Amino acid sequence: MQLINYYLYISKNNKLFIQVSNLDPQERVIKAVEFKGPDKIPNGCYHLPGALNRYGDKLLSLYRRYPRDFADLYHWWHASELLKAYEAGTFKDAWGCVWINIHPGLFGRVKEYPLKDLSNVDSYEFPAPDELIDFNSMRKAIKEERKEKKYILGDGENFFERLHWLHGFTETLIDITKENREFKTLMERMLKFKLEFIERWLELDIDGIYFLDDWGTMKGLMINPEKWRKLFKPCYKAMFDKVHKKGCHVFFHSDGKVLEIIPDLVEIGVDALNVQVSLIGVDLLAEKFAGKICILPDIDRQHLLPFGKPREIEEHIKYLIKKFGDFNGGIISWGEIGPDVPLENAEAMLYAFEKYGQYPLNLQ
Repeated sequence: MQLINYYLYISKNNKLFIQVSNLDPQERVIKAVEFKGPDKIPNGCYHLPGALNRYGDKLLSLYRRYPRDFADLYHWWHASELLKAYEAGTFKDAWGCVWINIHPGLFGRVKEYPLKDLSNVDSYEFPAPDELIDFNSMRKAIKEERKEKKYILGDGENFFERLHWLHGFTETLIDITKENREFKTLMERMLKFKLEFIERWLELDIDGIYFLDDWGTMKGLMINPEKWRKLFKPCYKAMFDKVHKKGCHVFFHSDGKVLEIIPDLVEIGVDALNVQVSLIGVDLLAEKFAGKICILPDIDRQHLLPFGKPREIEEHIKYLIKKFGDFNGGIISWGEIGPDVPLENAEAMLYAFEKYGQYPLNLQ
């Protein structure tokens, strides 16, 4: 007997509509990532802590009306160093980095770097994976989330960003150029740690791992693409290969204009890519990569979501679906709701993906 799911949604004009599905959320995401024909575009839209601080239950009610297809494990990550970076004040993480945050709910920054001087890189003590994530609690959380049949992403965290959080941003860029022994040693040790960290995640019942490193500025890559290919591409490939050997998907996020390295990311196995599509250029990105890799379009956080009109958001999302979603899958909604986004705009985003994201697509 096949299970049929019925989803009730309340539209923006308070009219009720029913969506019938024979896929559970986990199956829906898998089919979208693998271009195997989901029943609708999966919902992966999310919020920053600052948005929840501002809107509270009004924001959470949107997720009740437009359910996410991904498990929400954040409330279990009480050992996650990166979540603490959203809190006001200063703290020292397990790596020895001292963070400061004067805008609670938004991401803080590192102000003291434990490896500013790489002379002690050989003796520097890396944290244990369990100092970053409470994997025992996470195992229990995943068991509970499986009851909802959601797609579950582990957290691969950062590679490049953790390097410059340890060493300093300017110093890291200089050492990438020099390729000195000490920096290469730091990279080698970081890769070894990340592979161990990923292995701990892969011991759990997950579907994929989400990696994130911001490689772009508003104008282009932060470093020469050939340097990226020489130094960083092999590291990412080693991590992604480990994930794929377990039968899991690789999700990758990068802000900025990163067009030059997207072919490399596809080559080394990224299954789902979250980038700033408007900054890169929707048409250009679609021309080169639509149908080749699942796109998680980062809905414009600088202009459209905070300052646009709901109708503009709806039309933009409709266009994104037309460009990336008409390939038997290949798109997942992935907009970020920040504290500067009006609640009506957040709803417009969720509503548009629900309205236009049913397969077969009807974008009239």
